[in-house]
Amino acid sequence: MARVLIAWEFGGDLGHVRRIVPIARELRAMGHEVCLAFRNSAFIDLARAEGFDTFIAPLHHAPAQMSPSPLNFSDLLLNLGFHDPRGVAGALRAWRSMFDLLAPDVLVADYSPTALIAANLARIPVVTIGTGFSVPPFRDPLPDLRPWSPTDPKVLRALDDRLLDSVRRATGGSGTAIPGRACELFEASANLLCTFHEIDPFSPRDGVEYVGPQGDASSGARVDWAGHNRRRVFAYLKPRRNRFEAVLSGLAALDAEVIVAAPGLDGERAAAASTASMRVFPEAINLDPLLPEASLCVSHAGPGLAARAMAAGVPMALLPLQLEQFLVATRIESSGAAIVSNPERPAPDYREWFGDFLANESAREAAHVLGERHRGHDFGQAIRRAAGRIADFVAH
Repeated sequence: MARVLIAWEFGGDLGHVRRIVPIARELRAMGHEVCLAFRNSAFIDLARAEGFDTFIAPLHHAPAQMSPSPLNFSDLLLNLGFHDPRGVAGALRAWRSMFDLLAPDVLVADYSPTALIAANLARIPVVTIGTGFSVPPFRDPLPDLRPWSPTDPKVLRALDDRLLDSVRRATGGSGTAIPGRACELFEASANLLCTFHEIDPFSPRDGVEYVGPQGDASSGARVDWAGHNRRRVFAYLKPRRNRFEAVLSGLAALDAEVIVAAPGLDGERAAAASTASMRVFPEAINLDPLLPEASLCVSHAGPGLAARAMAAGVPMALLPLQLEQFLVATRIESSGAAIVSNPERPAPDYREWFGDFLANESAREAAHVLGERHRGHDFGQAIRRAAGRIADFVAH
């Protein structure tokens, strides 16, 4: 059996942990030894309670001035600390030390580009996992992240060159060790995307395997639809974001039964915001009894919930807060099954915006088509499928 190191380096979403830990459990059940490296120390106790050796991933220091609108994956990494060759060198040395200590047979990288580069330099096989955004396409130059406002390819290539130069300097200027194209920095033996291809921001593309979205919809408080209104709206919202109150007001004004999950919201505020037709909960909610009967799902376009709504055949009103969510949202919008509120533009009248989309027959039909395509997708089986593919790779 093999020793597997699973690394999570960038991204703050809890979805990384909900993907990594179940996969680690499956690999251990197959007889493999699994170690974890997390970017966030808050989850170390959770993993250690399950018996996994868990470490803090080496971190980078972001530049004092960050690009507010990164243009491609190279620009994104320059924003995350790759602008500083000395910092990159320190992180690479830290990963190499971890490899020396743990002697992994394979690295499983979840949004872990530095670990991936370090593993390639150490000739350790790599399997990447992720929802699509963190696994850049193998294109030269690395593609534009803002296709609605195309960037000159020369600008994209200049960003790639800056990234390559930083990594080259971090490794002591060894030209033979560093590839000539930025996309080659992220080469892996296998790329497993834990999503549907309709949600992958870079689909269609080659060189990846879609193992499907994962997760446990049954976690969270049990809540059921209470009334008989034919229109039912489920919303998952982050309460500390701009427009939260405006969105709540728009939802409350609908002729529909509305259930809102707003984890982190103060309990008294949740109670005060609730009305005869809208219940607001300051916690996560079990999706199983809700989405199949929903007429509309409102969210920030996190890929996990978006996949759940897609499999349930539910139209989506999407309120993205950051770039990955916006790319996911626009992908779904292109199918006709969603509308998107651009966070960089003035907010719409949410009551009218939600109400008009609830009445949109073509959106319901587009969502139904996607639901039929993915009906029966087993989100738990996708975890086992990903672990099985990693185990297959180790075996060969």
